[in-house]
This record gives sequence, C-alpha cells and structure tokens, in this order.
Amino acid sequence: MAVSTSTTLVISWGQFVTTRGETDWFSIFTGWLITSFPHANITSRNGCTPGVPTPYMIMCLELSVEPDVDLVFMEYTLNDGSDPGNHLFGNQVVMNTERLVRRIMALPNHPAVVLMQVPAHGIACYPPDHPKFEDMYLDFHQTTEDAQGSLAQYYDLQYLSLRTAVYRLAAKETPGFMWEQLFADHHPGDHGHKVMADLAVHLVQRAALGLLMEPYDSQDRELLREPLPPPMYAGNLPPSSPMCSVGEELRSLLVLAEAFEWVDEGTAAKPKPGYVATRPGARLKLRLDTDRSAVGIAADEKVHVYVHHLRSYQHMGSAKLSCASGCSCAEVVVDAHLTEQVSQVYMAELMASQSKECVVEVQVLSETKSSQHKFKVSGVVVAERAGKENAMNQLGGHNQAFGVLQHTGAVQMVTTTREGRTGGDLWG
Repeated sequence: MAVSTSTTLVISWGQFVTTRGETDWFSIFTGWLITSFPHANITSRNGCTPGVPTPYMIMCLELSVEPDVDLVFMEYTLNDGSDPGNHLFGNQVVMNTERLVRRIMALPNHPAVVLMQVPAHGIACYPPDHPKFEDMYLDFHQTTEDAQGSLAQYYDLQYLSLRTAVYRLAAKETPGFMWEQLFADHHPGDHGHKVMADLAVHLVQRAALGLLMEPYDSQDRELLREPLPPPMYAGNLPPSSPMCSVGEELRSLLVLAEAFEWVDEGTAAKPKPGYVATRPGARLKLRLDTDRSAVGIAADEKVHVYVHHLRSYQHMGSAKLSCASGCSCAEVVVDAHLTEQVSQVYMAELMASQSKECVVEVQVLSETKSSQHKFKVSGVVVAERAGKENAMNQLGGHNQAFGVLQHTGAVQMVTTTREGRTGGDLWG
C-alpha cells in the first residue's frame, strides 16, 4: 500500500512543527498506520510543496505522487485562499481543486482521495471583542472549505476538517484546545498536527470497522473500475498530456541532442539530472504538446512554456530558446551566469502557439561571461491553461529562480516504510 500527501502548504510539509518527519500530522498518521497493520507493506511519501497553489500541482502532480499510490491526502484550503469574486457558483478555487482531484483519481490504482481541510487565515483567531484579539478575525463560514465539500459529495471523497473538529472547543477556550495552543500564527503547531493526525486515524479506523461488517466484495471492485463521472463543472478537465517534465519524462520528449548529454549531477538521494552542453553551437530539441483545445481554450491563445535551466557562478554560458517547428514563439536569450556564488534552477518563458507537436530548441551561444559555455536543461513545464494567468508566474515566472526545491532535487521528500525514514530535516 502506498500512501501520499499532496499539498500546497507548509502545514502538511511540516515547517511549523518541532520535527518535520516526526511531529507533523502525516508522519504521526503514517507511524500509526505502519504499527497498526504489521502485515501490510506500507510506504508513505510526503509530496508536499510549501507555498505552491493548486494549479501548479495540477501540472506537476507526478513529481510529488507516485503513479501506484493507493491513498492520497490533499490539503490546500489555506494557501488557495478565496475565490476572487467570492462566488458560490463558478468558484475558481473549487474548479481548480476539481481538476486536481480528477488527475489523482485517474492514476492507475484509482486511489482513494481525502480532503484534509484547515481553517482559512483568520478563522483560528479570537473575535474583536475578545481580550486576545490581535489583527484579524473571520467567521466560521468565511472559507472555501464548504464549497469544496460539494466535490467530496460529487466524487464520493472523504473529507476531514480541522476547523469543524476544534472550532467550538477553541471558542470556549477549552484547556488544551485554545487557538494559541493549537496554532503557531495561522498554521497548526505540534498540537494542531496531532489533532489532524487523530482525524486521519479515526477515518481509517471507521473504514476498518466497516469492512468487518461489510467485507470488500465484487461490487466494490466493479465500482473501482467505473470511469470518472463528467466534471461537476462542465468542461472543467485538465489536459491529458504531461505538463511537467523532468527526469525520464524529459528524456521522452527528446527530438535532437547535438552535443548535449544526459548527466546526473546530483546524488542517489538527491538526483539532479538534465541535458548538459559545454560548447557553442550545441543544440537540444524537445517535442511538446501545447494544444489546449480539448479543455475549451481558443486556438489563437498562446500557451506559456517554461524551460528549467541551471544558473551558477562558474562555467556557465548563454543559450537561445526558440520554437523550431510545429508552433511559433518569440526567441528568448538566457544568460546562465550568476555573480552570486549560488547554483539554482531558473525558468525561461516562451509564449508558444498551440500545437500537438511543438518543437522547442535550445542552442548554446558563443557569448559568455565566465569564459566557458556550460548550459543545462533540467525540465520543461507547459501551462495547464492558455493566457496570461498561470501558476508558474506565481512562482516567479520568466528569468526568476524556480523555488519548488522538492521538485529540483534540492530538498528530499520524507518517505517512510517499516524499515525507517529518509528525508525530514529542513533541507531534506
């Protein structure tokens, strides 16, 4: 059995707990699961990417969740915030969540999905007339959590709510359940994570008891084989082609590697693979699918393509990025040399026309500020939707460092089995 958590926040990732990999709710839950089911082969992976919105994970789900996963927890309420227009119907947060739910449920094992909801920023606070009031307060209902509940009903998902579990206890200032005891600012602390773990444990216990009364049978197997229903919001489908390509997925896009070689410059624990060239004139061509017509996007709208490349203070040169065939885009020149003594993955943005076979070319130039010409391509992301707004721009956009360190190899995700744990310290 493979268990995973996919989230946008530092909550489930564990930054606001004493020891990530031990006192965060997912690690507590995983430890209980392994102990309680000693004959089961259980592997858990915390695929969280702190500070990242739902639309990014729609694109890059495969980098956080293994394809053979059986159970996935999603926790996005806090960082996704509210719908820009505060709509109940046509709620953008709910629509984004639906597309991610569909991507997860379409994985090979058709995993069970659990929505783990936490209070929106301001709910875990005392009201203005309370002596402990600080600077913000929201009422119980001021969250997208309830609107997302319709997805749980429509797709028959499980739904856990930290807000619902502790709100009345905290409002009455019940010892052990006061807001300041449960939360570190607006994020749950160790005690809040313990409550979240209890919610997950109780869910599994109830499921186990239910199976004793009504054992898993052929009817359940038939239900698993059923296709997904149409989207709750008509036409609200994610693209079917890969959007976030690194590692072997990047290699599958290769059309031409002329003086570019596939090199892993990392370690077994923290791999950093990519295509590397060291001389001017080297060319790399990758075939992408930028067609978004299947998800209702007008054919003339451009699609953001982000090429992940290494920048460093030594050895680095420059390269020209362009659309070689099948699509069109304005050329972009990238200087991979940094004056600061750091090495980071950056994003270079192309605005490409839509095409089933859009071939993007990277050509190393003779211009260099380091006297050398190294250029490394480590990944490509094709935006889920066409147009100006997209998740990658929220992460920095063109000519900016790519900050999702869990997806660059800089931070090792926490993986737990009966034999022990890998990852978990601050930097992996």
